[in-house]
Amino acid sequence: MSEVNPPPMMFCNACLGSTDPEYQTYNLFVSGIVLAVVGLVGLIGNVLVVKTYLHSEQRIHSTSIYLAALGASDFFLVLTAMFLFVLEAWRHHDHPLLAWAYVMGAPVVFPVAAIFQTSSVYLCVAAAVDCFIIVVLPESVRQLYYEQKVTCCCIVAFCVIYNIPHFFELEKVACVDGATNELSAQICPTDIRLDPAYYAIYYTYMYTTFLAIGPLSLLILLNICVVFTVLTKGSGDGEDDTISLILVVFFFIFCNFTALLVNFLEIIFNDPNMLVYLVDLSNLLVVVNGTANFFCYFIFGSSFRNTLKKVVFGKNGKRGKLWVAAGEAQCSQQSHTII
Repeated sequence: MSEVNPPPMMFCNACLGSTDPEYQTYNLFVSGIVLAVVGLVGLIGNVLVVKTYLHSEQRIHSTSIYLAALGASDFFLVLTAMFLFVLEAWRHHDHPLLAWAYVMGAPVVFPVAAIFQTSSVYLCVAAAVDCFIIVVLPESVRQLYYEQKVTCCCIVAFCVIYNIPHFFELEKVACVDGATNELSAQICPTDIRLDPAYYAIYYTYMYTTFLAIGPLSLLILLNICVVFTVLTKGSGDGEDDTISLILVVFFFIFCNFTALLVNFLEIIFNDPNMLVYLVDLSNLLVVVNGTANFFCYFIFGSSFRNTLKKVVFGKNGKRGKLWVAAGEAQCSQQSHTII
C-alpha cells in the first residue's frame, strides 16, 4: 500500500497582502510609525475623556454617559488596532518577538477589535440621537425617561453578537520562511473567510447596512437637524458643548466614509496592489477618529475643559457644591443642557 505524501508546506509570505518593497516601506511608515504615535495620544486622550465625563459634574447629563462609553470603546479600539497594525508592520523587519506575539494574538484580537469598532459606531449614534432629542425635540419629549446605561449595555451586547463570525476568520498555520527555510507560523484567512457567499453577505451587504450606509445616513440626518436648530434657535447655555459633539459626529462620518469607500473599490476594481495602500490609510483614519474626539471636546467644549482641570489637578470647584445645594429642581432644569 502506497503512502500518501503530505501536501507541501506553504511559504510564510503566501498570506501577505503584498510583498512589494515599496509597499512594505509605506506600510512601516503609515502603520508602524504614524499609527503608533497617534494611537499613544489616543490612549491618553480617551482615558481623560472617560474620567471627565464620569465626573460628578458631568454624569448628571444624559449625553455624558454615552460619551464616556464612547471614550472607553475608542480606548480599546485604538489599543487593539495598535496590536494588529503596528505589530503587523514591524514583524516583517527582523523582530521575531513581535512576530510571535502577532501570530499568537491576532486570531483573538482581530474579532475583539471588530467588536469595539462596531460599538464605537453605535455609541456615537446613541450620543447623536440624545443630542437630537435635547436640542431639536420639544420639552414634552425631552422629559421622557430612558436609562442610558441600559442602552449602552444593549449596544455592547448587539456588537458582540454581530461580530461572532469574526472569531472564525483567522487561523495560525505552519509555514516555511522563504529567506531562512526555517519552520515558522503565519496568520491566514480560514475557509469561511474565503468563501465568496460569506464574504458577499457578511462583508458587503451586512457591513454596508449595519456599519456603513445605515449609521452614517442616520448620523448625517441627525446632524443636519441639530446644526439647523443651533443656527436658527441656538441650544441654550450648552451651545459650545453641542458644537463640540456636532464636530465629533462630522469627523466620525469623514473617517468612516473612507472604510466604506475601500470596500466598494475592492468590489469594483479587485486590484490587490492598490487596495493594500487604501486599507492602511483606512486603518489609520479609524485610529485618528478614535483619537480626535478628545481634542474636539477640549477645544470647543467649555464645560469639558472646566471639569478636565478638576480631574487632572484634583480641585473641587464651587459648581459641584452649588449643584447639590440647588436640589432636584435645578438638576432637572440643567439635564437638558448638552454635556
